[in-house]
Amino acid sequence: MLKKLILTLSVLSLAACAFNNDETGAGNLNKKLAENNARSAANFKKIEGVYQGDLVRENGATEVIQISLIQLNFNVGTNTDGSAILQYKNTASYTRVKPASAPMTGLLVSFTPETGSLDILNSDVNATNDDVNTINSSVKGDVMTGLVKSKAGIIGRISLKKTISQSSNGGNGSDEQYYARLRKEYDAIKGVYYGCVITTKEMSQIIPSFKAKMTLSKAEDEIGTGDKKTYRPRLAGSFMQNLANPELSKGDISGTYRSDFVPAVLSLTVTYAGTTVGFNSTFNGTLSETGDYVAEYSNNKTGVEGTMYFKRGQKYPAKCANIK
Repeated sequence: MLKKLILTLSVLSLAACAFNNDETGAGNLNKKLAENNARSAANFKKIEGVYQGDLVRENGATEVIQISLIQLNFNVGTNTDGSAILQYKNTASYTRVKPASAPMTGLLVSFTPETGSLDILNSDVNATNDDVNTINSSVKGDVMTGLVKSKAGIIGRISLKKTISQSSNGGNGSDEQYYARLRKEYDAIKGVYYGCVITTKEMSQIIPSFKAKMTLSKAEDEIGTGDKKTYRPRLAGSFMQNLANPELSKGDISGTYRSDFVPAVLSLTVTYAGTTVGFNSTFNGTLSETGDYVAEYSNNKTGVEGTMYFKRGQKYPAKCANIK
């Protein structure tokens, strides 16, 4: 009986030792996971920060781009010793500084420290074919170089230099800074534009070609409350045709300005007072650096009415010489 008891205790002891040395145990798995996470976090810390520089598009246009690499920590539990179990998430934001654009945040990041390979993915299901989808790059020292792609193909190539180490808030795409950039862009194109609309052959039987005046400005919309209250700029203005009763043809302008295109794209919508509800005109065209605006003139009821030629300043474009 004593021999059997000794044999049983020996087996249990061996089993206990085997269990303690078993690397598949939950405790050891958690420990290994924590070590791997910490190692990955330490590698990413070396490249974390704000990078800024040029993106050269396929058409030769140059933009100023800012990419922020950010590491986030999450507490996902507690170890047996009472310490926190941390999980790390590497993320990025992409901001077009010049011309201005709203930052894209929460981008997915994959980093291979052995090669310096850095891949950034925009997982937004609402992203269009023109939006940034993938950035395939590499980081060497403080320099990031690579290729920026959309779903439609290559957008351009980046060459960025680290300006701020780690994730300190150094202006990496906040709303306020985006609004400040928009204000500068709107200020650069604001003013009074004189010009004319030369109607199509079909439309000229109903509406002859006419001169008009357009004013572009910026407005500020109050958003948020209390400490979070701020002001968001938007493109605004007015449009007035040279008709017998100009007040009936006066409308309020809203729209978008894309200086990242060459030439810059200016798309405007005019909503008129005193006309049928829901009627508006649209101008889709390009604005040169000298203030020349050429656009397709149409409305949402009958379609294209003609082509508009406008110029910022007090003079009408040459195209309007014979228009009343």
